[in-house]
Amino acid sequence: MNAVSATRRTLRRAWTTFGVLLIVSVGLMGVSGTHTAHELTSAVNTVASPVEGFLAGANDTVNSYFTALTQIDHLRTENQRLSDENLTLQEELDRMGAISKLNDDWTKVTSAAAGVPYLTTPVRVIVRSTSSVTERTIVINKGKNDGLAVGQVVIDAGGALVGRLSTVDATVSKVLLISDPSAVVIAKESKTGATGTVTGTVTGDLQMKYVDVAQTLTVGDPVVTAGEALAGTNDTSPYPPGLLIGTIADVSAPRNEVVQSATISPTAQLENATFLLVILDYTGGFGAPIVTCGTEPSTPPSSPTPKSKATPHASSAGTTPAPAPTCVPQATLAPLPVTTVQPNATPKRK
Repeated sequence: MNAVSATRRTLRRAWTTFGVLLIVSVGLMGVSGTHTAHELTSAVNTVASPVEGFLAGANDTVNSYFTALTQIDHLRTENQRLSDENLTLQEELDRMGAISKLNDDWTKVTSAAAGVPYLTTPVRVIVRSTSSVTERTIVINKGKNDGLAVGQVVIDAGGALVGRLSTVDATVSKVLLISDPSAVVIAKESKTGATGTVTGTVTGDLQMKYVDVAQTLTVGDPVVTAGEALAGTNDTSPYPPGLLIGTIADVSAPRNEVVQSATISPTAQLENATFLLVILDYTGGFGAPIVTCGTEPSTPPSSPTPKSKATPHASSAGTTPAPAPTCVPQATLAPLPVTTVQPNATPKRK
């Protein structure tokens, strides 16, 4: 009975609430078209309008904030992409200069090979050692497998002298530069024929020494290889004649001296060369000493010299033993020239 009574009470309350809401709705419908209702609605709208505007503005602000965050993140990503692309393009641009120089150097050296009156092979510099406290050398990318042999002469694309091969391995070789103090070249001034000995210095310049003071040396004139050996020997010049060495930068002719000297600025880019040429078909060097009949040579025969028939594609470079000492009568040996000057003579110099 209690459960039934509770259910009836709940139903009565529900119907009562429904009836009240129905009456209120009908009443509101009845008065909604009246002037009072319009004024009440207008007043409510007037009061609620700022709140609605504020809420709408706040919503727009929040939406704008999140939109801005999204755009900023997109711009940051795009900026990073453009920055990476710019860095890549800059690196490529930087490489293009070096690649262009390599192509230019290769074109020059291959074109020069056609104009050199010798059989040559182009090589590339792979190691440099041009410090003033060490031996001045470079290492090139060819060796015995390419037909190279110790003693062969190295020139640049313009035909200027660079040095000689001092060490040759299977695939690489070392070049002793003419700027090294141990390098010696018999040279002459191309215009007057003044002959002397050119050696390297610790500063990288070349020094031309033992030039007859009666001969003229002029600043700015070129100096080339003489292609000559010492008088009274069986030596063959290690360097072919006519290779450009450099130009005279300064002349030193002390008073009352029989010889003068000059500073030579090398023409070849000894420290910056990229591609070079190795002359394959010229063989020179020190031969056996000439001795008079009935005497023994004062020095032992020199070490073997490379064959002159090396080719760029030969698998190895052979060697030939040094010739035996030559015996000639003492009377047939031409005396070495001796130059004298007057005590008060003034050396000629331009």
